Amino acid sequence: MSLKGENARAGSARLEIAGFRMLFKSDSVGIITALKKRYGRFLCAGGADCRFEVSEAAGRQNPFKPAVVYDKRSLKLKRGDFEAALDLVSGAGTLKTAASEQCLDAFLRSLLSSILLRSGGFMLHSAGLVKKGRAYLFLGKSGAGKSTLSKLAAGAGAEVISDEINLLRPGKGGFRVYGSPFWGEMRADGRPGGWPLGGIFLLGKAKTNGVRPCSKPEAVKLLLRCLLNFDKSQGAGAAVLANSAELLGKAAFSRLEFTKKDASFLELI
Repeated sequence: MSLKGENARAGSARLEIAGFRMLFKSDSVGIITALKKRYGRFLCAGGADCRFEVSEAAGRQNPFKPAVVYDKRSLKLKRGDFEAALDLVSGAGTLKTAASEQCLDAFLRSLLSSILLRSGGFMLHSAGLVKKGRAYLFLGKSGAGKSTLSKLAAGAGAEVISDEINLLRPGKGGFRVYGSPFWGEMRADGRPGGWPLGGIFLLGKAKTNGVRPCSKPEAVKLLLRCLLNFDKSQGAGAAVLANSAELLGKAAFSRLEFTKKDASFLELI
């Protein structure tokens, strides 16, 4: 949905996602309106870890994937419909973007995936559920059943964090899972909050429910496949492997095979 900007001073929007606070200031009413509409559940007050001066610019989504360049002091992100630069020392940044929710989504995914990577964390294609105050992630390639599992769990009254993209980063006492505004088939507007990680399951459909162990090579293979990373800078690959090794050493990995008939698999988590 495209939203046209205006010349009058629009103001600002402050978001908090996965513990990161981002302040956006702009003269474009369209951009501020799009930010507040799309990420309303993630609006916050207080300080900011990074501050963007935002201007509206025309552009088309070409190429599809953004280019991300990291050089220890700065982070640069670019696609056909947005261009951003962030000083990682001062936290000051600029963003030129089309005033559309799709474009802002692409920018935020690119930004957060890089920040999480450099903070020891991950942006993962996964389903996320909360049970007894702890978060559980379910990794799977397309068609593995992430949305099916999420819908069954929601229908049974379980708290779904996201059926598509969940955010994971280390914290005091271990890794924590954070809600994101990025969803799949369930098309929700996001679940803010953070929960201690209870475990990670490799997901697969079956005729009966069951949990069995998985090897570390099996776990890391799917973990890397489900990782969202647009950063091709020198050191990005090493950071991914270091984060993965840390997660494999601290989190419990298992394989969950579930039937799509009902939510009885929740008893096995």
